[in-house]
Amino acid sequence: MVKVISRLWGILTGLIVIGIIIYIGLLWVTAQNISAQIKSIDTLTYDLAENKVLVCFRAQVNNTGYIDVSIEKLYYKVYIDKNYLGEGIKENILIKRGINNIDFCLQITPSNALRIILMRAITNNEKINVTVQGYIDVPIKSFGYIKLWTLELPYKETFYVKVTR
Repeated sequence: MVKVISRLWGILTGLIVIGIIIYIGLLWVTAQNISAQIKSIDTLTYDLAENKVLVCFRAQVNNTGYIDVSIEKLYYKVYIDKNYLGEGIKENILIKRGINNIDFCLQITPSNALRIILMRAITNNEKINVTVQGYIDVPIKSFGYIKLWTLELPYKETFYVKVTR
């Protein structure tokens, strides 16, 4: 009887260890199959009266792995004609399997140099060069609680956008 219980305990322990190894393998495969990019800049508005710039854009995160994950932090910096406009962070975003769109905006007071660029673009009806770059931190967690490692996904995209008032 003791031999049977000991043998069953050994089999159960072996199955648990194999299950944990398979789960960590699925986490690793999922981490290798996540990509990010900026898909579009939906809005670039310059409000002359309030001296504010509003930039709204869409990031796309593609999770072709086997497990849903969450983004801990999405960092971004925005440049207009290679001049720094501003930066921000978006936190705690669930990424399901498949394509996930994340929309966010940055509203900020531009520097004097950027005001000149924006006014020239509005006056001459020109498009301007807008670059969004940053990275996404995706913590890979065992059973949703134990952080094993953090995947850092960089991105950088440049668009030519018309400024609206």
